[in-house]
Amino acid sequence: MNSMNRRDFMRRSGMAATAGTVALRSGGKVLWASSPGPASVPPSDHVRVGVLGIGARAQSDAYSFSIIPGVELVAVADVYKDRLTRAKELFGEKLETTSDYRRILERKDIDAVLIGSPDHWHKAMIIEAMDAGKDVYCEKPMTYKIEEGFDIIDAEKRTGRILQIGSQWVNSPLTDLAKKWIDEGRCGQITLVKAWENRNTPSGAWFYPVAPDGNEETIDWKSWLGPAPQRPFDARRYFRWRCYWDYSGGLQTDLVVHHLNTLHYLMHEICPRSAITYGGTYRWKKIYPETEVPDVVQTLFEYPNFTYNVSLTLNSSSQGFGAYFMGTKGTAQVSETALSFYGDNPFDDYGWVVAAWPAKMQEEFVKSNGILGINSPWAPGTCTAPEAYEHYDIIGDPTDLHVKAFVECVRTRTKSKETGVEGHNAALGAHIANMSYRNGSRKVTWDGKKASVI
Repeated sequence: MNSMNRRDFMRRSGMAATAGTVALRSGGKVLWASSPGPASVPPSDHVRVGVLGIGARAQSDAYSFSIIPGVELVAVADVYKDRLTRAKELFGEKLETTSDYRRILERKDIDAVLIGSPDHWHKAMIIEAMDAGKDVYCEKPMTYKIEEGFDIIDAEKRTGRILQIGSQWVNSPLTDLAKKWIDEGRCGQITLVKAWENRNTPSGAWFYPVAPDGNEETIDWKSWLGPAPQRPFDARRYFRWRCYWDYSGGLQTDLVVHHLNTLHYLMHEICPRSAITYGGTYRWKKIYPETEVPDVVQTLFEYPNFTYNVSLTLNSSSQGFGAYFMGTKGTAQVSETALSFYGDNPFDDYGWVVAAWPAKMQEEFVKSNGILGINSPWAPGTCTAPEAYEHYDIIGDPTDLHVKAFVECVRTRTKSKETGVEGHNAALGAHIANMSYRNGSRKVTWDGKKASVI
């Protein structure tokens, strides 16, 4: 694929000349770099991949697979004919294309599959693929409903296949560095984590263009609906499926699930105890009245030793996306492409409080506590020592690292960082957040011992 085609893919970072290379840097100095791999690999390490559902995001994932030496994309399934045409344009005329994903699962020469279908198809495709002897890379979220996660975990154990869910931050060097800071206690005791993700375009709100030929002649509508409620053909539902509860969990399962998965990895947590969500469809429903999911959500997740606050809007791009891990000694600011540390070294001379005491009592207190001096009455008495600050960023797409890690797991038969358990627990948090929103912002509590909502 040439560099122009490379730019066809979303969220690439200007490294067309060294496609697949991801580098960590600080102050302009490269500290670490990863490339797709050696120029050649032994035949025994060759991995043949099929794709189940190849829309825009799956095309980008497929590219990440295709640049790894020894990996071959051999087959693609999609219910929309033009996506199959596009797949051949991108990955070669030798690519087998089919409207029935089961034909790919029947092939004995395929080692792994990439699943890029809508959420309501994930469970069936994951389990059928593992039962067919395939390792699985599935785009997030892993599940459409909480209970599906238990079936997927059981199938993963039963078949012994490799499963990795596509929340790519856990395989980023930035995330590993943040984890090192947190584990070493550099941030101190973390009691509050705040995350955000903000967009301000129609496509950011999933109102993708409806293809001119999107009709029942080019789209196998019945197959696409699958386990979803049956209804007449609607091209808007096909191309904008994230806007409908029948196929998606909106902001929570598309975006919050990324943040939850990373939080669990960094904080050694399993899943939230509870969630309460506020929000609404404030803007886009006026333009696209058919939409069902909110364009603003504010969710408060409860964990044993800290609170997690996630805010998302589709009505402003201010601040982009990221998270603050706020501790008593410092704060780590984490995003997909940047990591910063802000030291927190406060001291308190009690000045404005002590200054309200009688003069003699002030003098005795200052002397007995070794305080150098106190402020004038009512002046702020707390200040901060010079701030410790570090900043790192990465060049390249973390998805390339995530896909590379999956391929290495396939070759070595080792578990991924995001197995069915991690995928289930991240999606679980998103699902209980949606339950809260859809039930009048009532608090929803998860009982981990009973594995059920209270």
